[in-house]
Amino acid sequence: MDKSGLWRVFLIYFAFLLFALFVIGKIVYIQIYEKEDLQEFIEKNEQKKFVVMAARGNVLSKDDSPLAITIPTYDIFFDTQVAQDSVKYKEEKGKFALDDEYKKLADSLAVMLGKYDSKTYLRELKKAKAQKNRYYKIAGKLTLDEYRRISKFPIFKLNKFEGGFIAEKRYTRELPYGTLAKRTIGYVREGKDSIYVGLEGAYNKYLTGVDGVEYRRRINGGTYIPVESSYNIPAKDGCDICTTIDVDVQDIVEKSLAQCLAENKAEQGCVIIMDVKTGYIEAISSLKYDEKTGEYDEKYNFAIAELVEPGSTFKAATMLALLENDPNFDVNRVINTGAAGVKYFHGHALKDSHVVNKGNPTIRQAFEHSSNIAMAQLVEEAFIDNPQRFIDLLYKSCINVPLNLSLKGGGKAYIKTTDSRSWSKLSLPWMAMGYELQLTPLHILTFYNAIANDGVMMKPQFVREIRDGKDVIETFPPVVISDSIASPKNIRMIQELLRGVVKEGTAKSLNDLSFSVAGKTGTAQIAQGKSGYANKRYTATFVGFFPYENPKYSCIVMVSNPKGGAYYGSMVSAPVFKEVAKRVYANKIPDTDNVFMQSDPDCEVYTETSMAYLDDVDKYCDLMNIDLYDTDIGTEWVKVKRNINGYYVEPVNVNYSLVPDFTGMNVTDAVFLIESLGWKAQFEGHGRVLKQSVEPDEELEKGKTIKLVLGYGKKR
Repeated sequence: MDKSGLWRVFLIYFAFLLFALFVIGKIVYIQIYEKEDLQEFIEKNEQKKFVVMAARGNVLSKDDSPLAITIPTYDIFFDTQVAQDSVKYKEEKGKFALDDEYKKLADSLAVMLGKYDSKTYLRELKKAKAQKNRYYKIAGKLTLDEYRRISKFPIFKLNKFEGGFIAEKRYTRELPYGTLAKRTIGYVREGKDSIYVGLEGAYNKYLTGVDGVEYRRRINGGTYIPVESSYNIPAKDGCDICTTIDVDVQDIVEKSLAQCLAENKAEQGCVIIMDVKTGYIEAISSLKYDEKTGEYDEKYNFAIAELVEPGSTFKAATMLALLENDPNFDVNRVINTGAAGVKYFHGHALKDSHVVNKGNPTIRQAFEHSSNIAMAQLVEEAFIDNPQRFIDLLYKSCINVPLNLSLKGGGKAYIKTTDSRSWSKLSLPWMAMGYELQLTPLHILTFYNAIANDGVMMKPQFVREIRDGKDVIETFPPVVISDSIASPKNIRMIQELLRGVVKEGTAKSLNDLSFSVAGKTGTAQIAQGKSGYANKRYTATFVGFFPYENPKYSCIVMVSNPKGGAYYGSMVSAPVFKEVAKRVYANKIPDTDNVFMQSDPDCEVYTETSMAYLDDVDKYCDLMNIDLYDTDIGTEWVKVKRNINGYYVEPVNVNYSLVPDFTGMNVTDAVFLIESLGWKAQFEGHGRVLKQSVEPDEELEKGKTIKLVLGYGKKR
């Protein structure tokens, strides 16, 4: 080789040397000065961002029972290639064979899931393996317990890199009580045209959590596994909504309403129960007949949304306006309603369903028997020269006040004024008996609740607090709409008149309960647009409160278009109120044999109660503002007694070998005590214990059954 050839070789060698030195230098530079940037680049290219779903908050009842809950479910997948590679490796070492493991897995899946038999599962697994399926779905929507069981199956119980087990967590919304209060609970449908219904919709911003972020690194086979990263953001679950709904009361309401609607072949109906002192709604149900299914279902909450002419239930507001207008208004004055039960107002006939006291009732009697003529005549006499005065007094009573509900869709009450285009000479007498105006069932109940609450109107509420885990982040205490819708004197008179409706008037069927009720029946024709009231469609209503002497609950029952023959509020809605009130009273108001509460002012007041649980007695006395002394006695069970100083408790020492005296006890306490003493309990009826199958102080073998007969009679 000549010198020129050697020189060329040298140059090439030198060029390669310089290039190698450059590469080495670059690598060293990157390792020293760009290590973090390079690492970040590698991580970004090898990692993928995944959304971690947040769990939606729960909707809870009054006692924190779950009405709507978010439950984690799991979809299980199988990476047949990861499993195949790992088993092949172990197969070489003589540990086990792939086909054997597939057979074991198929057997386990058949037993647990039951969708296919073992042979079918085995065939599907082998098919997935042949197709090199890295994401073969085994099962979906598994519970946490099912997920844990299936993760221990053959092959799956190996680690994630050998067993091919892939689990994806997702959340589903469930209603543990089925359709109970489902419209009030509601739902949310996100999308282009988002739909927000009920409490789920109203409190969606609280219930909705914040999704997190998780970075996962890709491994062999394309599978991603979670990695620790500063970029990971944990999901924040939604808050829990604690409602005012009482599950027991709601169940009573829905069953009673459904039975009534079916028996009367009614189009629809609703029931609402409100706590008098707080305004909290403890039960609400709106059922409508579905012609497709032939069943009554809750698809529209017309209890809060539908505007109706209230009919005779409005007469309480009418009477209150008359009392407020004239300080000398005398309810014992005789009014002439006519012996024929018909009178004309501005050329239009107005009828009563029946003649009261031969056409000469007192105003009190006319109200108790719901005389249309009397109400129209009294309003005309008082306000014919100044009809706006009547309207102003109605507004003062707050019967049409905006309720500003948390639930969407609440109807806006309408009471027209003399400036309204539809005002006529007939407006005064027709409004007096509950026509030519519109209220929702909840508006009517809120007004009657104020009557029961001595004139204090409470805002209806469905939520008592919001919790983030165990922390209460927002509370919703009782809200007063009006401190006084009328003078105390006139409120007491309306209370007395409503009690008279039950004792002497159109709701006498409610007077045989073991506790006292006050309220008003209502029967209103349903307007059919331009055709008026010609089609004989009616709304039957009863609204009232109980117990009368110290009201705990107010309740409205409204049934639309009953077609079973009866259509009066006294015949259709009052029986539902009676059934609901009876069962709610028995289950929710502690029974103390009228030591704390009289069913009637003239009845006997018991001075000695049956056995009761001390904690319950304390709570009840606090609720009823009753002073109870000498409670520090060292026993769980007591008897309440009374002397000149007030109410006190006496200890009851339970002998665990002898049967106690259960008579007079409420069923909850009686069953609890029986079971805690080692016996079994059976009972029939409603109310408190009237009889027991084993006499007090008898010995009874543990495990035996004691039968209880419940009712509403007096304690023996």
